Amino acid sequence: MTAKQAAMETIAVRQQVFLERVKSHEATKFDAFLREMDQVLRDALSGDELTDWQRARVERLLADVDANIAAIQDRYWQRLKTDVIDIAEYQAGFEAATLTKAVDTVNTAFESVIPPLAQVRAAVLTNPLSVRGPDGGKLLEPFVKDWSAAQRKAFTGTIRRGYFEGQTNAQMVRAIRGTRALKYSDGLLSITKRGADAMVRTAVQHAASQARAETWKSNADLSTEYTFVATLDSRTTPVCRALDARVFKIGKGPMPPLHINCRSTTILKLSSEFDFLNKGATRASVNGPVPQDLTYYAWLKEQPPEFIKEVLGRDRTKLFLDGGLSAERFAALQLDRQFSPLTLAEMKKLEPLAFLKAGL
Repeated sequence: MTAKQAAMETIAVRQQVFLERVKSHEATKFDAFLREMDQVLRDALSGDELTDWQRARVERLLADVDANIAAIQDRYWQRLKTDVIDIAEYQAGFEAATLTKAVDTVNTAFESVIPPLAQVRAAVLTNPLSVRGPDGGKLLEPFVKDWSAAQRKAFTGTIRRGYFEGQTNAQMVRAIRGTRALKYSDGLLSITKRGADAMVRTAVQHAASQARAETWKSNADLSTEYTFVATLDSRTTPVCRALDARVFKIGKGPMPPLHINCRSTTILKLSSEFDFLNKGATRASVNGPVPQDLTYYAWLKEQPPEFIKEVLGRDRTKLFLDGGLSAERFAALQLDRQFSPLTLAEMKKLEPLAFLKAGL
């Protein structure tokens, strides 16, 4: 198969792998800001024992700690915002180049349009994240700042609780920093670092998805639809598994990230005149390339039972393997119209015979 015939999905998946590396690099930038927070907290607890203070004095200290950490977090947000806009700008250019490479097989004069940076920036900052749950529907800045505020409350709350419980300053520092025996992985700062990693990865995914969508809108003559593409491995979430290979109208369907740490991606579904480009194309999976049109659950059907059980759990595995359902029907049973996962009880109301056949 020539390079011209390579599936756009393969390119998109490879780009997503690259994006995961970008996320990791971006997450490490938080470390310097975390060290500043550590210093603020240690300085606050380096003097007299707080248990000897009056409550009002402790609250003034906590207000100062909150303000100092908020200032650090705001500087971090300004840096992150700049970085995700840069990532979005790059993604828009990459997506445009991908479209040109695919379409010039048919029309060598074709040149895709890269959306203006102002358009991409506005989409990243003013379109809500597609994340489900408590963070659902937030714009990027409130998403980051709400997380930041929760971390500040955790820091000040730990100190306030320690004061009322009569803990020493050293005990409070230990709760914040963790213990040397566990390599400081059990402290509040470690939890903050893990949370920041997830927050950053989600923000970068949002920026890349929005840039991709804006590029499609700027090349609307090519298509009005896109395909949702999940990662073919055991870590993919139920919502992304069920949406894999589903086609949506641009601007009318869910875009990654659908949850914190989402790794799914999307590709433009070219009009039928370009169908020949997909002949023989493949997509990546955890155990090597597979046919491009293989959906997540069709791929899962081919995996060992123990792997399937690891992904689905015991009861869903029995239904999946013994209920007589096609991969497509099983996928359709996973989500409601709002793309929220269905419980087994809700699924049973829709397919009682399949549950009976599976012995559930």
